Amino acid sequence: MTSPTSKRLLRAAALAVSTSSLAASLAACGGQGDTSAGGACSTTVPGVTPTEVKAGMVWSDTGPVAPALRAFRAGVDARLHVLNEQEGGVYGRKVTYAWRDDQADPTLNMSMVQELLDQEKVFGLIYAPGGGKGSAELLQERNIPVTGVASDRVWLGMNNMFSWFYLGDGSSTTWGEYVHEQGGTRAAVFALDGNATNGDFTQQVVASLKASNVKIVKTFYTSQITNFQAVAQQIKENNIDALTGVLIPDAVAQLLPELTKLGVTLGGTLKVVLLPLGYDNSSLAKYGPALAGASIFTGIQPFELDTAGQRKFKQAMSDYAPEIQPATQDMAVNGWISADLFIRGLQAAGQCPTRESFITDLRAVKNYNGAGMTPDTHIDLSTNYRQTSTCYYIVKVSPDGSRFQPTSTAATCGDVITPQQMAALNQQS
Repeated sequence: MTSPTSKRLLRAAALAVSTSSLAASLAACGGQGDTSAGGACSTTVPGVTPTEVKAGMVWSDTGPVAPALRAFRAGVDARLHVLNEQEGGVYGRKVTYAWRDDQADPTLNMSMVQELLDQEKVFGLIYAPGGGKGSAELLQERNIPVTGVASDRVWLGMNNMFSWFYLGDGSSTTWGEYVHEQGGTRAAVFALDGNATNGDFTQQVVASLKASNVKIVKTFYTSQITNFQAVAQQIKENNIDALTGVLIPDAVAQLLPELTKLGVTLGGTLKVVLLPLGYDNSSLAKYGPALAGASIFTGIQPFELDTAGQRKFKQAMSDYAPEIQPATQDMAVNGWISADLFIRGLQAAGQCPTRESFITDLRAVKNYNGAGMTPDTHIDLSTNYRQTSTCYYIVKVSPDGSRFQPTSTAATCGDVITPQQMAALNQQS
């Protein structure tokens, strides 16, 4: 999940000016972020013409993660369609993008980014999840503006890379505090495999639990589980009352019925089951009652709140990306916000945008609203790129397994656990 999230953007009067009326005054594009009406742009800037700003996007159109990323691209497309067809563009310019398929191969990712920069001459990138570390370093070296969801710690400290969410290289007390508040004291943590490093998400969760005085009793490696009945038996024998970590809906749907057979029920001796992903109506359709009572944390505002930003997103997805069903899924929202943040950067850069003015002026924004879909709707972009994000919404699956129920209308926020603190916590027995 990323994971892992719109209010209408500011509509400056310049947005209503037609492309044709701007063409003469913007005949030579570029400049130093001059926002004066009719001011000529004196310098040629890659990807910028009098009528268009061309972004770039490398994503996995083929390969194992392609199905999930289609929703991300659809979210990007929907946001840009709204901008270009309903909002008049940015200072009269449409925003488009060229793209390349990296086939989920990190080495291809690097070469595809270079193609976009050197052949397509894109202005900046809307970064799809899973981009390689090597290309991130290249983009920093060349001072290329980038927006996207910072699910990799390589984003931390990158002045040219903008996100509303940073998984970071430390942790957060958020998950542990929630487990503790639900009555959890003895946890089983699920990890992908036995090679977890200090930067692994499971280790972030472990540190969060320990910081909240929740004891780690067992660790289960999902790649090694062949019998959920045996796992359930171990949970009962060890008096475990909390389950979390890299725990996916499919595993929960198999494990909870086995626990129920042993008399261990969620809401009874089992106090909390906390998942990092699964806030998706397809999970309910597939697993339904088997997930009843499970908690899921998400980096977007729950759609059950029915905010103005969410209504705008849902209408746009219906209009411009009807093939994505359901539209209300994290990955589509991540694409929408990634594009929205790119648009916000162009607005901040002014009528004559340069890569430098985009980075400098967007980094100065202290109240980005996350397109009205993030836990924090007053994001300080001048500081957030140095910090691990700590705010999430938490939803529960209803007792009958038919719907999601937000635990609060406000986000749940904890404190940052530094990498040094995380290492110390994870060394504790």
